[in-house]
Amino acid sequence: MGFQSQVGQIGIKSQTTPDVYDDPGTNQGIFLRHLSGSIQANRELIQPDPEIGGNRDTPGAVLGAVSWAGEIEAYSRFEYLPTMLYGLSGPGSASSAFVGTTQGVDLVGTHTIIPSDSELGLPQMSIEEDIAGLDTFRYFNAVVNSLSMEVEPNGYMMTTMGLLAPNQEAGITKTATPEVDTTPLSVGTSTVVTIGGVASAICVRSWSMEFNNNVEDDVFCLGKEGLTDLTPKRRDFSMSMTVRPTDNTLWREAVYGAAAATTAQSGAAATKDIVVNTKTFATVGTGTAVVFEFDINVPVTHIRPFPHEPSGDDVIEWDMEFLAVRPDNTVPLVTFTVVNDIATIR
Repeated sequence: MGFQSQVGQIGIKSQTTPDVYDDPGTNQGIFLRHLSGSIQANRELIQPDPEIGGNRDTPGAVLGAVSWAGEIEAYSRFEYLPTMLYGLSGPGSASSAFVGTTQGVDLVGTHTIIPSDSELGLPQMSIEEDIAGLDTFRYFNAVVNSLSMEVEPNGYMMTTMGLLAPNQEAGITKTATPEVDTTPLSVGTSTVVTIGGVASAICVRSWSMEFNNNVEDDVFCLGKEGLTDLTPKRRDFSMSMTVRPTDNTLWREAVYGAAAATTAQSGAAATKDIVVNTKTFATVGTGTAVVFEFDINVPVTHIRPFPHEPSGDDVIEWDMEFLAVRPDNTVPLVTFTVVNDIATIR
């Protein structure tokens, strides 16, 4: 008999104490259904170069230093998203408010995450991962290095999370009855992208975002086999869209620098605010009219210059990239808001 992937599971919990595993199964973490991916060992054999006086065969090899990294692809669900966004955005980035008392009935939680400038690095995470019943691992002091999302009109909102960990321990006891995020899914027909305050006049054919903390995953020290540092560097945050235009405004802003310009201008690039909102068709609880909702508000972006690319009888569509920027500390890079059925971020 083989090992079937679908019986595996992964759970995550924001860690309370550094260097101490905070079990997602017993300490109210959240387990997520995922489509593919796992946390992998990045390790190589170290073998010596050929030596004069030796023979033509490799005399032996030893195991080198190891790091643990992987991407988890999943449908975007509304209980695990705040935890991942908090891990992505830094200490002190998250706040929660709630009304009601009973999950699934009248409890409605609103979670706001704004990327922080903390010098403490990223929030540490504890992770349980079971691979098809073949083995179960645990990780602590892990971080969320990156997160990407995408959606098309005839598809579900998707999320891919990039995780890094300095250690792995095998053979732990798998959580038998985990609390799994089974919140409803959102789709492209319930997702609205607003560019510069305009939603209805612009046809957005697809949307995606990329947020990367650029954590170094190869910092090793003599005498130790694992990673010793997971320090984030400058953040990268951008959104990409395929747009069917109704006028030349966005192209002129991207290439010329202003909508009214008729030649290329020097100086600062044009800016646009972007708001992305996705929601479900199902309510948060049986006793509420509130639906699950996820909102991304980016105050300032620059449009990367792009070509028209006409071809045959194709209708003109633009592949556009919006680079999120932060001119000063009074403006957040982005504000994420999640409305779900739990009171606090796990």
